[in-house]
Amino acid sequence: MRDHEISPRPAGSYRRAVAVAVAVGLLVGGAGGLGAHLLWPGDAEDSGGDSRAKPSAAATAGSRAEPIRAAMVAQGRLGVGVVAREGGDPDFFTGQARLDLRDGAAARAATHVRYDMGEGHAWYPPEIVLIGNRAVITPAKEMTGPQYGPEGSYRTEPDATAAAADDVEVRNALEARWLAQPAHLVALLDGATELSTARAGGVRTFTGSTPLRTLAADPAIGGLYRPYAADRRDGAVRFTLVVNGRDLPETLSTEVPSGSGDDAFRVEYRDWAKGGAITARPGPTPAPQWTVAD
Repeated sequence: MRDHEISPRPAGSYRRAVAVAVAVGLLVGGAGGLGAHLLWPGDAEDSGGDSRAKPSAAATAGSRAEPIRAAMVAQGRLGVGVVAREGGDPDFFTGQARLDLRDGAAARAATHVRYDMGEGHAWYPPEIVLIGNRAVITPAKEMTGPQYGPEGSYRTEPDATAAAADDVEVRNALEARWLAQPAHLVALLDGATELSTARAGGVRTFTGSTPLRTLAADPAIGGLYRPYAADRRDGAVRFTLVVNGRDLPETLSTEVPSGSGDDAFRVEYRDWAKGGAITARPGPTPAPQWTVAD
């Protein structure tokens, strides 16, 4: 990912311009239709980008995060709800995703995230499947057709990290995966300089802070934090992680220092071990993979 760094975006980012150019709006739209469940060449083994990355904090028996990471990987698949940058931030988004955990460092992801343009506009997000550093994009049925240009057809981006510099939707998908995957919890817990744990019944709550520079240097999820570290290198990310009695996360809340105040993120974990494998299905209207529901 380092070869295509995503620069920090000023307030009033490119999101508005992109949204107006595509003429879209705010309700969640499903990627309709049923397609054959076929693998692309290369689907059997991830290649490039996040698929080869390993967390900077090794997942060993001495790792604070190892029991949680191992429990997540043992489940294989999960669903998440994600809310990013609440409070009127121009880079706000919310939505759902499913993760397919092939190992402890990387995850295939099927995302369906949106952002609020305001003024009553609707936004129909595409489903974006991330396999390694490749993005497979299926537009919502409301946004399908030649009148929407390239965004109105099934397409792929071979380098999702590079595409994210100009594509809001791909950037949202990458951030959703960075936030939700096990490598993020490993980086937060094992890199924490302050950490406390509270127990209530079988539930544990971890509260701590991890230096931005540590998170930005992580090869698996650093892309989420490098833009922040460029502005606030000495800052720290505050987090609260709630874990159940089986060592599976229930919620993760983070506050990331930025030039305009703290950016808040929240992940809610659910649907453990449900749903099928995430694959790059052929278009033009493959069955959606971002939810376990049909």
